[in-house]
Amino acid sequence: MPMRLWQVRRHWDLFARTDPLWAVLTTPGKEGNRWAVGEFFAVGQQETDAALAVILARLPDLGRRRALDFGCGVGRVTQALAGHFDHVTGVDLSAAMLDHARRHNRHGDRVDYRHNSAADLACFATGTFDLVFSVLTLQHVAPEYSRRYIADFIRVCASGGAVYFQITSRPVRPPHRSWYPPTLLKNAWRRLNAYLAFRPAMEMHSLPRADVEAVVRSAGGEIVLVDDGHGSGQDFESCVYLVRKP
Repeated sequence: MPMRLWQVRRHWDLFARTDPLWAVLTTPGKEGNRWAVGEFFAVGQQETDAALAVILARLPDLGRRRALDFGCGVGRVTQALAGHFDHVTGVDLSAAMLDHARRHNRHGDRVDYRHNSAADLACFATGTFDLVFSVLTLQHVAPEYSRRYIADFIRVCASGGAVYFQITSRPVRPPHRSWYPPTLLKNAWRRLNAYLAFRPAMEMHSLPRADVEAVVRSAGGEIVLVDDGHGSGQDFESCVYLVRKP
């Protein structure tokens, strides 16, 4: 059974207290707090600049007033977006991650961080943001939540604005299923750890491309680009979607 949202929050609060940068960007060899802060944020800047180049090549008239970084964690992308927009809001379900983000803020009151552990974005008014941006986040919550969030991305996006998000689309290798007793014990341990959060754990979930496109259409968005050339680790295929709000 997938973690409920309150359980996801507890585990990401644990990551924030133990290995926050690696939890956000799980590059091999960087676990155990081996990320250098400057290098970590520089990678975020490079990746965000590259994504914005893709967005602006297709939507050159995109407004630059306000941007939202959904699942901002320690502010890796939020800080990068602040070089391109008048104001950026980072939102995350982990208050402990946001404590790190505020300490790393280099843009003063042009950036603000909001805690939101709800299963929607009701905390933001309709049409607030010129750009809604989310990478390496939706894959960590069950589809019942990711569907709602994607629909709300489009709601809070301004008319003529853009939504750019990434989510895993399917496992590359199906999970191994067995009734062999050690597997049963491992599954029992996972369920117990999900509930009690002895050790931080991040779940991976997928939402097929057809499902994502159906949610976007239902919410009134117009798909501009789907890039399925992105992996998410070795076990999942991943898609990036660029959506325009008419």
